[in-house]
Amino acid sequence: MKKYQTLNQIEVKELLVQKNTVLLDVRTEDEYWEVSVKDSLNIPLHELEERVVELDKNKTYITFCRSGIRSKTAALILLEEGFTKVFNSQEGILTWK
Repeated sequence: MKKYQTLNQIEVKELLVQKNTVLLDVRTEDEYWEVSVKDSLNIPLHELEERVVELDKNKTYITFCRSGIRSKTAALILLEEGFTKVFNSQEGILTWK
């Protein structure tokens, strides 16, 4: 079974310094427009499987959501779709405020 690594907020910020890293926000569009992290990419979890073709498999992805539940599912979807550099933020947008 493929696995993803869970990162804390400090580790997320360290990884985001790398050019090839994408912070993937899997919350709904409404949630995203309420508050979002600068330069994050929003693809709601319910759209991820059909929109995964928009993503570059050579990039590193850090999934996050509101509290960390949906992002775990998103990380597993990416792994199942053949992505190899997948991380999950253990803290969601609530800690980014």
